[in-house]
Amino acid sequence: MIGLFALTDPGRRLAGQVASGLGSDAVLVEGPARSALTRMWPQLGAAVFFVGVGAGIRLVAPLLESGRPNPALVCVHGGYAVALNSGGNVLAAAIAEAIDVVVVPTSDYLGSSPVDELVQSLETAVDGDLAECSAAVLNGDPVRLLNPLGFVLPDLPGNLQPDNYGTEWTVLIDDRLPLVRPRGKLLRLIPRTLVVGVGSTRGVTAEAVSEALGLLESEHDLDPRAVRSFATIEAKAGERGIEAGLEDWAFWHGEGDGCVPPLAFHTAAELATVDVPHPADSVAAEVGTPSVAEAAALFTARELGSRVELAAPKTSTATVTVAAARILPPE
Repeated sequence: MIGLFALTDPGRRLAGQVASGLGSDAVLVEGPARSALTRMWPQLGAAVFFVGVGAGIRLVAPLLESGRPNPALVCVHGGYAVALNSGGNVLAAAIAEAIDVVVVPTSDYLGSSPVDELVQSLETAVDGDLAECSAAVLNGDPVRLLNPLGFVLPDLPGNLQPDNYGTEWTVLIDDRLPLVRPRGKLLRLIPRTLVVGVGSTRGVTAEAVSEALGLLESEHDLDPRAVRSFATIEAKAGERGIEAGLEDWAFWHGEGDGCVPPLAFHTAAELATVDVPHPADSVAAEVGTPSVAEAAALFTARELGSRVELAAPKTSTATVTVAAARILPPE
């Protein structure tokens, strides 16, 4: 059986075309991809994911087993059919005959590359060609590794080190957008280190929330895929504009499953205990704490990690204030 897993309407339309070309063995799977894939994995001879390569790898990584054949694995995205393992090479070619895409074959290295292991151990989002970069590392090509936040990393081979200069590939582990891109090819691993605090006026719209969240990227160079959690004051529970704004965020910046990071709620008394750089008497008079966005971000970050810092101070539109705290690696 060939399972076709599509997470969007365009993906489902493309999957329908692929199913017609592959014949009766192809099954378009309905429902949430992760749970359906887990349920069907033992019966699958092949799986095709209509998502980017990074999202596809994270879907299959927990299910891969050594000592038994894994299904043929292919991602179809952006005009390419990318084989994730050697078993997917033939399937990718068959898909290319059914629809107009370019085949990207591969050797069977999935899960064995040090770069794949970094993605899994740090649970990062991926921006760039993970398959090609992983193959370069396995081929012994020198690759430069940049780790400005100081994550504790496993032992890595000599060709994947920070002092490798003049390389074709650079791997950057950071929750920020690079202000200067290194020469050559860049693979960004984006750890989920950020907690975003949200404050708003009553009855705020989803569009206003989305606009304010966008300022964290445009004004503070934070990658939205690095968000681990959102946080706000307890009085905002049930504020539909905030909920809908976060759902919109997940549609554009999630990992393809549409899941919204958790939204933590804190009482005004809890938030009032947090020392923030930009308290406001007017906010204290209205809601009982001099800060909502900064305090909620820092409070939640401290519940999740022992070391935190303010990654973006409060930034406001007419109706919404946002701020971001960063969970730092342990010393």
